[in-house]
Amino acid sequence: MMNRKERILVVGHILLLLFELLVVLHGFAEDGIGTLRFYTTDSNLLCGVASALFLLQRGKPDTMVRLLRFIATSCLLVTFTVVLLVLGPQNGYAHEFFGGTRLFSHLLCPFLSLALFLTGEERAPQRWVGYALFTTLLYAIPMIALNGLGLISGPYSFLKVREQSLASTLFWIVVILGGNALLARAAVLLQKRLFKR
Repeated sequence: MMNRKERILVVGHILLLLFELLVVLHGFAEDGIGTLRFYTTDSNLLCGVASALFLLQRGKPDTMVRLLRFIATSCLLVTFTVVLLVLGPQNGYAHEFFGGTRLFSHLLCPFLSLALFLTGEERAPQRWVGYALFTTLLYAIPMIALNGLGLISGPYSFLKVREQSLASTLFWIVVILGGNALLARAAVLLQKRLFKR
């Protein structure tokens, strides 16, 4: 029988999974397979898979599911931060945080995922920060290469390497990967601090 904390975690993951299904299904309905070119779609899809696995393991996740949950949370924090600092100023905050399913993909899912990670799941080791960076690189390297070859454009302004200087490209790589590392590390440290209480 589950205790109160476990029940809250399960309900939280059911909500998160429903939100992620809404985001991902809407993305595929709008853009088909092309929706996977967006880091937002990919991070929300990963989060949905991780929550589904969490629920399949009856709220007692093994190490692999815990790692996926951490990576997904870190990626969603990158999504939120890029929207807050880059896309919001470019396209308007109302559009980026409240337009369509962006309320879920850019705002609610990142914070719900973070809240579940911080308050209810087993502690993540510091070494997992590298996995979060690796996941972002798995997205960035092909997208930068495809932009560089002129096969695609974007989908984000900072990926349009043919339309910006090498210095700008290097700047964005350092800023986004550095930000990813800081956000992932902050999540681990904050979780550790909360677990001490």
